[in-house]
Amino acid sequence: MMVWVDRLAAGVSWQSRELEISWSEIEQRLGVELPEDFKSFCRCFGVGQFCEYLEIYSSSGGDNLGILERLDRFRQIMEQHPVVRGVYEPYGLFRPGEGGLLPWGISETAAEFYWLVRYDIQPCDWPVLARQEGGEWKVYEMTMSEFTYKMLFDVTLKGFTIAELVPDPFYDAAP
Repeated sequence: MMVWVDRLAAGVSWQSRELEISWSEIEQRLGVELPEDFKSFCRCFGVGQFCEYLEIYSSSGGDNLGILERLDRFRQIMEQHPVVRGVYEPYGLFRPGEGGLLPWGISETAAEFYWLVRYDIQPCDWPVLARQEGGEWKVYEMTMSEFTYKMLFDVTLKGFTIAELVPDPFYDAAP
């Protein structure tokens, strides 16, 4: 059985970068273990964009991870503007030990993609939550790489697919 990261790489004709990433250090800083699917994605793709449209908060190797930077930024914004907390309701932004929304990607149209971190299930079972800017949360019981694959290749992923707009999906690594 082909895993979703491999299907995604094959779909965009991408060779794995086999990046070395310090997951134990990253997860200690983050305060939670990340899904294996996401770690595989980061090792394979590194940092970049799909179809000049979708950015995943990935790693360029070492102890670098886009999720950490994005989460810090979101927390700073919430401290400066407490009203912003409402955009994460009813789940709340991720906090270690509590769970909540952990960002993993964003589109050029400001659609946002998160995991709903829960401690009563394994990270590989965290659902993907997605929404268009200002829209309602949609819950998807799938991994982030499956969601990403379907976003690029599956016209039935209503509200988030770009399959009809981009007949030949591609991936560009960040410089």
